[in-house]
Amino acid sequence: MRPILFLLQRSLYNSATMRLLRQSLLDTDLVHLRAIAEFWEIQLTTSRQRDVALELSQAITDSAAVERAFSRLPEDQEAALSELLAAGGEMPQRVFTREWGDIRAMGPGRMARDQPWQDPVSPAEALWYRGFLFKSFEEGPDGAYEAVSIPLELKDHLAQPEPVQPSITLEPVTPPSAIFAQADLLLDDACTLLAYVHNEHPRLGPNRRWREQHIERLSSRLHSRNMARFRFLVHVASRAGWFVQKETGRLSLDADAVTAWFQRSPFDQRCTLTDAWRHDPTWNDLFHIPTLHPEDTGAWRNDPVLARQTILRHLRACTPASWYALERFVAAAKDIDPDFQRPDGDYDSWYIRDEETGAYLSGFESWDAVEGRLIRYVLTKPMAWLGLVDVGATDNGQSDTVFRLNQDGAAVLGLAGTPSSTPLPAARLQSGFRVSVPAARRYERFQLARVADWHRTGDRFLYRLTPSSLERARKESISIERVLEFLQEITEAPIPSQIERALKRWNSRGTEAVLESAVLLRLSEPELMEKVTASPRLARLIEDRIGPAAAVVRRQDWPRIVTELEKMGLLPAVRDLPD
Repeated sequence: MRPILFLLQRSLYNSATMRLLRQSLLDTDLVHLRAIAEFWEIQLTTSRQRDVALELSQAITDSAAVERAFSRLPEDQEAALSELLAAGGEMPQRVFTREWGDIRAMGPGRMARDQPWQDPVSPAEALWYRGFLFKSFEEGPDGAYEAVSIPLELKDHLAQPEPVQPSITLEPVTPPSAIFAQADLLLDDACTLLAYVHNEHPRLGPNRRWREQHIERLSSRLHSRNMARFRFLVHVASRAGWFVQKETGRLSLDADAVTAWFQRSPFDQRCTLTDAWRHDPTWNDLFHIPTLHPEDTGAWRNDPVLARQTILRHLRACTPASWYALERFVAAAKDIDPDFQRPDGDYDSWYIRDEETGAYLSGFESWDAVEGRLIRYVLTKPMAWLGLVDVGATDNGQSDTVFRLNQDGAAVLGLAGTPSSTPLPAARLQSGFRVSVPAARRYERFQLARVADWHRTGDRFLYRLTPSSLERARKESISIERVLEFLQEITEAPIPSQIERALKRWNSRGTEAVLESAVLLRLSEPELMEKVTASPRLARLIEDRIGPAAAVVRRQDWPRIVTELEKMGLLPAVRDLPD
């Protein structure tokens, strides 16, 4: 039998609204009242329902009578009543009867004929016919629910068990063969996201959705192209207050909020993103589980913050840096706090389908398919992305089977002190006007992205000074002198003279050398080139003649060149060009 662990941490149940014994008895059938009187050994002096109810309400509120009746309860009924008392005297009926059995619905006729109090089917039904609990409809945060409660007059005469905070117990497991630690990757990508928004001012689509061209361009610069992770990153960035959407639909940055984040320590930067998620009612984790398809019919709703914070609270039972089996954690949560996201115990009215089978997942028997998946998702997706937990794979190749709270995760949950920051190396100037910035120097990287272009290499933190990037800086009133000062600050070294001369020359003379992709048209003899240039259709497609039998044409025009040459009776060879 599950221990008394139900705790009223959700403010769903309020003993101040519990019904009084007198009103509960007045709403009870006469047959039921007589069964209560029989158990309490009360000789009734009337046969009218109202009078019987009033007579019982006076007789069974005596302290000695309550103690005497309670002492006659069998062990299982006493345990059920004690759990109800530990919950403050009231529980959703679904929650209580799932643990302590059903209370069969009977009309007065059947009740009189079957006399269910003589052989109750469960501890809950026995307490019902013995007058220790009554039913009522109460109003909770998610609407009305059917509750069972102990009338206040009885509750006050019973010993109140000390509420026990649900707490799981887990044994560590052997460290995994492979560890997947996100560490600061999301922080790095947040910096990349901010730099992209600042430079590109992307225009959002309907419902504030990012357009595909921006997703593709930005994803190529992130540590992961996982779209679920991308949506999470953009969402928490928005919740952190970093974005401002103009009337045109374009995004820009809130300078104060962004600057404040950049100037914090890496741990505080992580806390900003974590808090944006953990307190956010608009990010519904249940709706982001890829194997589930919740249907928002308007007839039900869940509280993502309640579920999320309860999972985080249960994680405090874990010893930091120790590895635990994910499935054991899920099983432990089910054992001691199964209703963590459904405090009213309603497992029937939520419309959630299994994405693979299409079957609706209802009833408590679907707990593992819904609640279990939610716990796994929270640990292996948002918490892993945020760098709060590390996940691991076992020897048999199964991924995400074990997890551990890392140092930052333990600090966020209050299980360890704030991690200290370590000194960071300076940025480095490289050949080709390239600048490499350490990942954790996020503010310097963001500032560098204002005056340099991201360099498409294996290094996500490599930038290159180009005429286009310097022109972008000029439009922001960033002078070449300030660019040189900034480069010296972040590299902590003098600027090489050739770079200084090149930047100042560009500043005064503009772009003097251009490298670009073009298509070369080579003919076998100069006479053919003369025929080509004599053709008005071909002549306008030629950019520049670079020899007696060669010319440069625009890359996008090469199919038209082929067509016109064919009209002249020539069969050109096309090499290294797209179909």
